[in-house]
Amino acid sequence: MSGSHALFAKRVLIAIALLAGALLVWELRSVLLLLFAAVMAAVVLHAAADGLCKLIPMPRGLAMLVGGLSIVALLVGAGFLFGREVSSQLTQLGETLPEAWETFVEWAGPERVESVLQDFAPDGAGVASVVQAIFGALSGAVSGLVIALLGGIYLAINPGLYRRGAIRLLPHAAQDRVDHAAKLTGKALRNWLLAQLLSMAATFVVVYIGLTLIGVPSALALAILAGLFEFVPLVGPLLGAIPAVLIAMVSGFETLAWTIAFFVVWQQIEGNAIAPLAMKYAVEIPPATTLFCLFVFGALFGLPGLLLGGPLTVLVWMAVKTLWLGEEEVEGVSE
Repeated sequence: MSGSHALFAKRVLIAIALLAGALLVWELRSVLLLLFAAVMAAVVLHAAADGLCKLIPMPRGLAMLVGGLSIVALLVGAGFLFGREVSSQLTQLGETLPEAWETFVEWAGPERVESVLQDFAPDGAGVASVVQAIFGALSGAVSGLVIALLGGIYLAINPGLYRRGAIRLLPHAAQDRVDHAAKLTGKALRNWLLAQLLSMAATFVVVYIGLTLIGVPSALALAILAGLFEFVPLVGPLLGAIPAVLIAMVSGFETLAWTIAFFVVWQQIEGNAIAPLAMKYAVEIPPATTLFCLFVFGALFGLPGLLLGGPLTVLVWMAVKTLWLGEEEVEGVSE
């Protein structure tokens, strides 16, 4: 009996520890998201350094410094070249969206829109407040982005030190397996991120050219939004098309029809040609799994969880494949 009591007590303690760990993770979810964002920043720096080392043989540390400075210079240069125009178009976009929403409500019928949206935002003022809230959340995220970038730089300087330090906290029997899984996950995150950046750049260029030719106002700002939304798998392309369709609705039926046709055609090309090409060397995750994970991360962590839902899905997928199923190699990712 004493042995049974001891086994029962051990199981109770394990259950309590797991519950306490889950509660601790929940309380620290914002910090963990920042840490994951820092890991993604470190992945970007490493990818830039790898590319430079393949082009020009140089020490790893120097390649990482040059790669980081190149990324900063590219962003600063783009800001100087397009900053004023983008700011002007974003302001114009914020002023035009409420009118576009009112036009849509009038076209669809106020009663029908209210029944579908359940009185969520039946007028232009409601949409304006939502847009302002989104921009407020984005501006509030700047501080977190700065912290994530600084953390990413520290992680990128000596990633092995932090990885080995974290793995040493685990039981000795699990260290080699977790270390192998961490290396594969890092490669998978790098491949996925590079593929997404390629899709985002292609979407920005094509949408800007297409909307400019069609004559949709604020084409540059709308193209930037479409490119940024492309970072969110599956639902991002649809969300990126909504502002352009609303703005086109103000410009007339012909512009609206051309805009809708353009996005339908581009999403078919992007989904069936660009995305498979970009994801050729990245880990392949079933679309239903990705969509479900996006909903889960969005429900748990809000907007940051939705924005980071793609790489978080890659992280969970690789953990299940390597740690739970014990696969030594995952399709699209190898040593």
